[in-house]
Amino acid sequence: MGQPSGSFSRDANRVPIWTDGVITKRTITFAGATTNAWGNDDGDLDDSALFTVTGLVFVKVLAECTTSLTGASSTLEVGITGDTAIFMPTETSTEIDSGMIWLNNATNAAYYIIGEESAAADNLPEYALNGQDILLTVETADTETGVLDFFCIWRPISDDGDVVATTT
Repeated sequence: MGQPSGSFSRDANRVPIWTDGVITKRTITFAGATTNAWGNDDGDLDDSALFTVTGLVFVKVLAECTTSLTGASSTLEVGITGDTAIFMPTETSTEIDSGMIWLNNATNAAYYIIGEESAAADNLPEYALNGQDILLTVETADTETGVLDFFCIWRPISDDGDVVATTT
């Protein structure tokens, strides 16, 4: 098995603190009023990858808002090609405020939820992905300002299983 690109947080004795998988973080600073920036509806980064997935992995995704989002009637969702809201359902940007955690509320379709009976509100289901990148989609209007830290908690299944934060 290859070396994962993420890392475990460790205590002073180098013992992993989190053992549910590797945590990979991706920070997005929205500037939707700027053409082709994150948050610009229908711009170059709309429907772009937050995380690149290689091989077969188990994945959970959540976000922490560190700066409240703005943008009248703008909505966001996180998913994969073909189902852009499996990880995080469509949410009005202005309802995501600093200090809030954004979790999943999707329903299953052509993918599997691991360890949960359903993808009900307020849970954090785990999905099996095979090379499907994790995308952020801006819907309706621009998300003009704000900052979200996305956390992908993942475990490799195949020898080439890996998740890497994008840098765009």
